[in-house]
Amino acid sequence: MSSHRLATPAFVIEPGQDPVTMFEKHRAELQRSRLFMNIAMAVLFALLLAVSVYVSKFYPDRLWAGLPRIFEYFGTVMPNLEADNLFAAREANGKAVPGSILYWYSDLGKYLQLLFETILMAITATMLGAAIAFLLSFPAARNLAPLRWINVLARRTTEVLRGVPEIIIALLLVFALGIGPLAGVLAIAIHTAGALGKLFSEVNENASMRPVEGLRSVGGTWWDEMRFGIVPQVLPNFVSYSLLRFEINVRSSSIVGFVGAGGIGQELNHTISFYNDDRVMAVLILIVLLVTVIDLISERLRTHLVGRENLI
Repeated sequence: MSSHRLATPAFVIEPGQDPVTMFEKHRAELQRSRLFMNIAMAVLFALLLAVSVYVSKFYPDRLWAGLPRIFEYFGTVMPNLEADNLFAAREANGKAVPGSILYWYSDLGKYLQLLFETILMAITATMLGAAIAFLLSFPAARNLAPLRWINVLARRTTEVLRGVPEIIIALLLVFALGIGPLAGVLAIAIHTAGALGKLFSEVNENASMRPVEGLRSVGGTWWDEMRFGIVPQVLPNFVSYSLLRFEINVRSSSIVGFVGAGGIGQELNHTISFYNDDRVMAVLILIVLLVTVIDLISERLRTHLVGRENLI
């Protein structure tokens, strides 16, 4: 006969004691304990917040004193547009008229080429990162890993991949591979693999195990269980997360250019470093428009895949 350990009751009712009174007494003790823990956590949070403010020098007077400088900088990079020449065409000699939009965006062809390069960087990095994350997500899921050590290894791998910011990886790869989009693509792909690997594994852990158990009962291998039992359930969420990550990677592709890893960010860094005039604002507006359009398109696609109620 198998023995079972009985759970220890929260409180013991002795003979002659009123159960209601004992219950109210126990509830009061729990409330006092919870109140003490809440106060302790609040004090700890306030202490950590005070230390953070002191270390980071996040003082209101410094913040208030620095705000005008932000507007001063934007004042230096705003275009000098003139109402009379705003939509003026090029002159007979092919030069744009000063004060016109055409003069402001005289390098528009180069900007559009770099924006296209930025999009291609984001697409390539997302596809590479998603492919690696797909392979890591199954052994990284606790309910799907064939062996414990494989699960630990896969989870630690995703943590290492996403633990270093893309710009740091890009800086190292630029030193190793040279200036250009290749370093940016690899840096973003590495970080994407780690970030999506965690998200994919969490989706796998929430998948139903009934198809897996059915395949196992008829002699299916671990690969069969993953391919036919798990992948059909999680694939829409995988695609949705990949599209969400693509939005992030478009922004990341603009940032890694500051260390020479290609894309429109490299041109933005160049204009800030050497000109610091209205060309900075021209590039910034194009980046904001690109990110906005990508976000809107991606949101529509993700809504179509998993439904609005399941979007993050």
